[in-house]
Amino acid sequence: MSHSIAVRKRPGFFDDVYPSPDRQVQAVRRHPRAHFFRLTFLGAFQLIAPDGQRIEIGSKKAIALLALLATAPTGERWRSWVQEKLWGSLDMTRAQAGLRRELHRLRKLTTLYSVELFYADFRTIRLNLTALETDIRDSSVTNAASFLEGLDLAGEDNFEDWLREMRCNFPTCLTAVDNERMLRDADNRVSLVLPGR
Repeated sequence: MSHSIAVRKRPGFFDDVYPSPDRQVQAVRRHPRAHFFRLTFLGAFQLIAPDGQRIEIGSKKAIALLALLATAPTGERWRSWVQEKLWGSLDMTRAQAGLRRELHRLRKLTTLYSVELFYADFRTIRLNLTALETDIRDSSVTNAASFLEGLDLAGEDNFEDWLREMRCNFPTCLTAVDNERMLRDADNRVSLVLPGR
């Protein structure tokens, strides 16, 4: 007997998906709250591990990298775009090496946990939004004056321009994030209802 897919809540889980006779469908999130990373960009930067411990990140560029990803509507950026923002003062070979180094450092800091903080391939880098909570993806945030407080990258004008623009246009950026989330959720609902999509 076939059933449509719908959400049934299970303690500690968000939007788990199970077979159900009713036809209500919502977006899929599979990680329990105990498996969430938490990122704070307003005020002093913090990365909190799923076990509640703070993960210390000493590299300013690693923090900036996470901010670039977290402010993308889908949590994903092209590697070349990130390189231009964080290593625009260097040639391509050195910029690529710099990005690889920061990704390696972040992986090393988060490898102890059962979920990935981000995914990367030869083209893009993407935050694992199903296992992540962050203050700047909250639509109730309106004041971005403290976004990446105290962070500056000497000699990287592309990043400084981006940061200035983000602080000035934060509500607009959040609208783009919300719109992308709604589109993704709607697409998930359609793909779950229509087999073969």
